[in-house]
Amino acid sequence: MGDWLVGTLITGAVVSLGWYFFTQILPRMVADKAGRTPEQTLTRLPEVQDQPALQPIIEIDADQALESNRLTHDIFISEASDLVLQSRSAGLFAADLLEEASVKVGDAVRMRPGSFDANMLAGEIAVKRALLCEGAEAVTLLEQAAVLFATATETKKGVIDAYVGRAWAHLERAYRVAEEAAAAAFLDSSEVFLKGFRVSPQNLFILKGWGLAIDGLARTVGDDAAAVRAAEDGYRLALAEHRGGDHELHAWYAGVRSADEPVRMPMPAVRDLY
Repeated sequence: MGDWLVGTLITGAVVSLGWYFFTQILPRMVADKAGRTPEQTLTRLPEVQDQPALQPIIEIDADQALESNRLTHDIFISEASDLVLQSRSAGLFAADLLEEASVKVGDAVRMRPGSFDANMLAGEIAVKRALLCEGAEAVTLLEQAAVLFATATETKKGVIDAYVGRAWAHLERAYRVAEEAAAAAFLDSSEVFLKGFRVSPQNLFILKGWGLAIDGLARTVGDDAAAVRAAEDGYRLALAEHRGGDHELHAWYAGVRSADEPVRMPMPAVRDLY
C-alpha cells in the first residue's frame, strides 16, 4: 500500500512538472527567441562598390524608336549627298570630302543595312574615292562598291542604276589588276551588264559598258578565247534586240575593238539627286 502511494505521488509530480513546462516555460522561450534580432540574415544581397544607383526603367515606344531611326538615317544620307556635291568642285580637297561622306553614309548603312538609298550612295562614293587613289586601296574600294550595289539590287529589284553601278565597279577594278584577276573582273562586269540588259534592254549605259567589258576581256585573254566568243555572241544578239540605235552601236563597238588602247568611260550617274 505504501509503495503504491509513493508511485502515485511521483507520477503526479512528473505530470505536473510536464504540464507546467509545456504551458508556461516553453511558450516564453519561443516568444523570447522570436523577439530577438537574429545574428545573421537568411538572405543578403552582394555588396556593390563604386557603382551608381540603379536607374529607373524607361519605357520606349517601338513606333517612335523606328521613326527616330528613319529620321537619323535620312539626315546621314542628306549630309553625305551634300558632301558628294561639294567634292565635284573641291579640287585637291575632293578626297577629304568624299572620305567624310563615306563616314556619314556608313553610319546610315549601319542603322539600316537594307536601305536602298544608303547602299546606292555608299557604292557611288566608294567608286569616286577609288578613282582618286591607286593600288590595293582602289581595288578594295571597288570591291566594296560592287557589294554595296549588289545589296541595293537585292533590296529593290529591277532598278537599272544598281546594275550599272555594280558592273562599272567590276569594270574599274579590272583595269587595276592583272592577268587572271583582270580576266575574272572583266567577266564579272560582263555578266552583270547582261543581267542589267535583261531588266532594261534599251539602256545605253548597259550596252556600252557591256561592250567595254568584253573588249577588256578580249585584250586580256585573247580574241579566240571561248569566254570572249561566248560573250560577243550574246552581245551581238543584244545589239540586234536593241531598238533605235542598232547600227550606231555596232559601229561604236567595232571602233572600241579596233582601238590601239582600251576605251575608257566614266561611271554614269547612278542616282537622281543631282
